[in-house]
Amino acid sequence: MQPGSEARSGQPGLDAGSALADALGAPAATVTLGEAPADVTTLATVESAPVARLVEQTLSFSDNMLAETLARQVAIARGEPASFEGGARAVLAALGDAGADTTGVTLADGSGLSRQDKVSAGVLAGLIKGAADGSLGNASALLSGLPVAGYDGTLADRGDDDPATAPGTVRAKTGTLAGVHALAGTVVTADGRLLAFAVLADAATGGEPASEAALDEVAAELARCGCS
Repeated sequence: MQPGSEARSGQPGLDAGSALADALGAPAATVTLGEAPADVTTLATVESAPVARLVEQTLSFSDNMLAETLARQVAIARGEPASFEGGARAVLAALGDAGADTTGVTLADGSGLSRQDKVSAGVLAGLIKGAADGSLGNASALLSGLPVAGYDGTLADRGDDDPATAPGTVRAKTGTLAGVHALAGTVVTADGRLLAFAVLADAATGGEPASEAALDEVAAELARCGCS
């Protein structure tokens, strides 16, 4: 969560009921969870955004809670427990079924916050490449959800924001933990080639701004090169 952002509800069903009661002019009404009788009339229904849009939101704003939620939805779909362990197993299995190389990957959660998670730069770059060339299946949301350098998401204030020098050349997912920084995505080179890249910095000692600037410079250098 970012300072000033609205906290998520720990009991969305009850909070939604309380909001409805308040809107109907009965703020003191008792709200409880339960199942409606079969013969009642449905007044309204609410559905979440499609999974592809949720994936885009997760990537663009580095939403750890949404990432964990999506992992648990994968677990449910594959018959695994909706838990940290079940989500991790299900995500790895789904990636394997899609043809992704997960050699050496260890997952302990779906958000990437656990220090037990191990994912190499090669695996990350491979996933980006697979989404771009179609070999990973219907994974276009992995690309469309990437923050655009100098424009939106977690790269809004990073990278090139000068209209004269083509902002948006770099699109990438950020990753930040204490002493660990990452950047993985796509970059358009000076000769118009689209590259997939991933850079990881472990045990960084220069502080967050310096570490992020170093990763941004790697991406910028790729954009400047011919890379033939």
